[in-house]
Amino acid sequence: AGAREKKRVCSRRSAPGSRRRSPGASKASSPYADDQQPASSTRAVFSAIASAGEGLGAVEARDRVSGTGNRESLRVRYVPDEENSWIEVSSEATRLRVKNDGRFELWGKCERNREVLCCSGVVTLPGEVAGRVELTYSFADLKAAGGSPHTVVVRWADYVTLVIHPPGTGHGPHGDWSKGLTRGFILEKYISTDHAEMTEIKIDVDSAGHWFGGAHFMNQLWPLNKVSWETGPFYPFDHGPTGLNTLVAPQFVTSSGLLVMVDPDTPFLHIGMNGPEEYHNGKSRPLRKWGTGVQNATNPILPEQAGACKKVAKCDGVLRIQSRKNFVDDKVSHTWSNWAPVAWPHSEGGSTSEGGEGPKERNYLKISLALCAFSNVRESSMASLKTLPRPKVTPNLHVLQDPIWTTWAKYKQWVTEGKVLTYAKEIKDSGLDYSVMEIDDRWQISYGDLDFDPGKFPDPKGMVEQLHEMGFKVTLWVMPFVEKRSAAFKEGREKGYFVKRVTSACHPYEEQPGFFKWWNLPSVVALDVTNPEAVDWYVSRLRRLQDLYGIDGFKFDGGEPCFLPKNPITSKALSYPSEYTHLWVKEVAGKFQGGVCEVRTGHKTQDVGIMTRIGDRFSTWDFKNGLQSIIPTVLTSGLLGYPFALPDIIGGNAYFGRKPDTELFVRWTQVNALMPAMQFSIAPWHIGKEAQDLVSQAMKLRKKFVGDIIGLAGETSELLKPIVRPMWWLDPGDEATYEISDQFALGDDIVVAPVVVKGQRKRDVYLTAGVWEDLDKPGERIQGGQWLLNLDAPLAKLPCFRRIHQEEA
Repeated sequence: AGAREKKRVCSRRSAPGSRRRSPGASKASSPYADDQQPASSTRAVFSAIASAGEGLGAVEARDRVSGTGNRESLRVRYVPDEENSWIEVSSEATRLRVKNDGRFELWGKCERNREVLCCSGVVTLPGEVAGRVELTYSFADLKAAGGSPHTVVVRWADYVTLVIHPPGTGHGPHGDWSKGLTRGFILEKYISTDHAEMTEIKIDVDSAGHWFGGAHFMNQLWPLNKVSWETGPFYPFDHGPTGLNTLVAPQFVTSSGLLVMVDPDTPFLHIGMNGPEEYHNGKSRPLRKWGTGVQNATNPILPEQAGACKKVAKCDGVLRIQSRKNFVDDKVSHTWSNWAPVAWPHSEGGSTSEGGEGPKERNYLKISLALCAFSNVRESSMASLKTLPRPKVTPNLHVLQDPIWTTWAKYKQWVTEGKVLTYAKEIKDSGLDYSVMEIDDRWQISYGDLDFDPGKFPDPKGMVEQLHEMGFKVTLWVMPFVEKRSAAFKEGREKGYFVKRVTSACHPYEEQPGFFKWWNLPSVVALDVTNPEAVDWYVSRLRRLQDLYGIDGFKFDGGEPCFLPKNPITSKALSYPSEYTHLWVKEVAGKFQGGVCEVRTGHKTQDVGIMTRIGDRFSTWDFKNGLQSIIPTVLTSGLLGYPFALPDIIGGNAYFGRKPDTELFVRWTQVNALMPAMQFSIAPWHIGKEAQDLVSQAMKLRKKFVGDIIGLAGETSELLKPIVRPMWWLDPGDEATYEISDQFALGDDIVVAPVVVKGQRKRDVYLTAGVWEDLDKPGERIQGGQWLLNLDAPLAKLPCFRRIHQEEA
C-alpha cells in the first residue's frame, strides 16, 4: 500500500520571552466583596521591581501565596498601565494572564517541557466596563466560605469579579466536580445582576487546537471544530433545539492538552461553539422552536456543519460558556423556557424568600470552570476522567460478550407473546450468538401499569421460562411515564407520585399532574423522582415483575428533562433540569446496576454500572444520526466517562419507512463488531442470505476479541478509561490522528477501520507509531506512523490491525 508520512508537531505556540483593593467594591458583585473577606491567613511577599525588561514602562508588583501541604502555591505578577494592565497568576506548570479588557491566555508545558500557549479567551465584560475600568486584585482566605486558603481575587470595579483558585480541591457547595485536578486553575466569575442578564467566559476555538467531548449531538461531527453549534440550553434532549441529544457533560479536551470543565450543576447553563455570528442578506438568527418527541421530527438536524450552512456568512470561532438569569430566549423555545427554580444556588442569605413561597432575587450570577494545561490530549482526558465517580460494578458480562436482541425495530408496538417466541427460535436457529431478549413497546396493559397485557401475552411467565431455556435473559422496556387510563395513574395520583404543573392561569395555586406529549400516544405524566416514596413505589413494581415472571432486567428509556410538563412542579424543588435525569438513572435504574439493564441518558451518573445506550439512529449512512455518527458518538461517551457504551440497533430503527439494505446492514454490523456491546432488532436473514452470512463472519471476529473487551471493562472501576478509544489516544502528539472519525482503537493494541461510506470498497487507514499487522495477513509487519492508502475493503472485510510488541518482533 502507498503511504503518506505522518506529521508530529508541538501543537501549541511557544511562549515569548502594587497590589491594591478595589475602591468601593459592591456587595452585590460577589460573595467575595471586600468587607466580606476574612483576614488573609496566608503569607504574601510583595516587592516592586523595574519592568523595563517587559517593555511596558510601568511598575510591576509580584506576590506569592504560599501553599500548604500538597496544595500548589500561586505566584502573582501585576503590571498596571493606562492602556494595557494585566495580572498573571502562575503555579508550578501553568500560568494565566488576565488583561484589563477581559482577555486571557493560559500557558502550559508540552511534552518537550517547553512553555506553549494552550488557549486564549475572554472574561466577557459589560459594555460600559470593557477597556475602561482598571482591574485590581487581592488575596483572600476563603476557607470559611468553602474556598481555598490561597486564592486570588481579580476585580473590575464593582461590576465583575474573577476568583482564581489553584486546582486540586473543590470549591463551594458543589465543589466535588473539580477534585483532583492539577496543572491549571479553577475560575469563578461573578457579575452583578444589576449589570447583566448572564455571566460568560469565551475561549477561542482555534487557539486550543482540535476539540472533543461535551455532548452527543444529532449531527455528530468529529472533531467539534467542524460544527457551528448555536448557543443554547445545555441539558439532555432527545432532539434538542441546538442539536443536543441524550447524553451531555460540560467537559472538553483539545489537541493542545487543554481541559475545560464546567460545574455541571450550573443553573441555566448555556453552551455553544463556533455559532453563527452573521447571516447573509441581513437575515436574523432563526427561531428554534422545540417540543418533545415526534413534535421535533420535521425540525432541522443540528448542529450545522461550519461553512456548510448557506444562510450563515460568518461563525464566531469561540466556545461560549454562560450562566444566565433564566432560560428565556426569544429565538429558542423549549420545555423549560419559562421555568424558574424554587432554590437559587448562588443567592446570598438563603435560597428562598421569606415564607418559602418563591425564589429570592439573586444578586449575582456565577460561572465556575476549570482551565488546565496538560502536555497532550490523552493526559487531559485522563485528568478529566479522574474527577468523575467510578462504577463499583460492571454490567453483566453476558451482554458484553454476546448481542442483545430487541423487538423494537422489528415489531414496533405490535409485539405479542407469539411473535417474541417465534423471533427467539429464529435467532437460535440462525446460529448467531445472543444474550438478552428485550421486549419493547406495548407489552403493558397501559403505559405505566408495569404488567403484561393479557390479550397480547396470555402466559408471560411461561414465555419467560421458554426464553430462559433457550439461553436468553429477558428484559422489558420501561420509562417514567404513566397514561391517564392506567390503574397506575389512579394510584399514583392519590399518593402524589407524579410531576405536577399549574393547569389553569385562573387558579395559579391549583396544581395537578402535568400531562405532556412525548414520542407516542396518548399524553402522559412523569414519575416524580424527587419523591423517595414515588421512587420506592416504582422500583417495587419492577421488582414485582422480576418475582412474578422471572424478568432479568429493564431497558430504562427516557429520563431527559425535555420529557416533563412545562414549568414542572416536583416534591422536592429541582435546582436545574438535569437533576431529574440524575435521579432517574441513579435512584431508579441504579437499583438494578450490575445486571443486564440499560439507560440512554445520564447526568453525573458515571458511577452507575449499567450500559448507556446512544440515542435512536436513523437507517442512513450520514453523520446526521446515521451510520457515520456511531463511532464519534461512542468515542464521546467514553470521553465523558461512560465506557459501557451500547451503540443503538444495528441497521438503525427503520424510521420514516427507511429500511437498511444489505450493504448498510453489513457495514453497520462491522462498525459495532468490536465495540463494547451489540444490539440487533431487524434480523439479518430478513435482509437476505448474503447479509446473514457476512454478519456471521463479523460475529466470528468479535469472538476473537471478547476477552479483550471484558478485560478492558474490568479496568473501568479503577481508571474509567474508555473501552474504545480515539486514534489520538494511541499517540496524542501525532496530529494526523485528530480528525479521524471513522477509525477507533479497542484498548491500545487493536485498530479498527470499518467502511462507513456507501459503495466504498477501498479505504485509507492510519496507523500510529509502532509495528502492526493486518489481521487478515498475519506475520506481515507494517511500520506505523503513516497512512496506508487504498486498502482493499470488500463488503466482507472489516479492516483490523494488531500492534506487534517488541518481544513479538
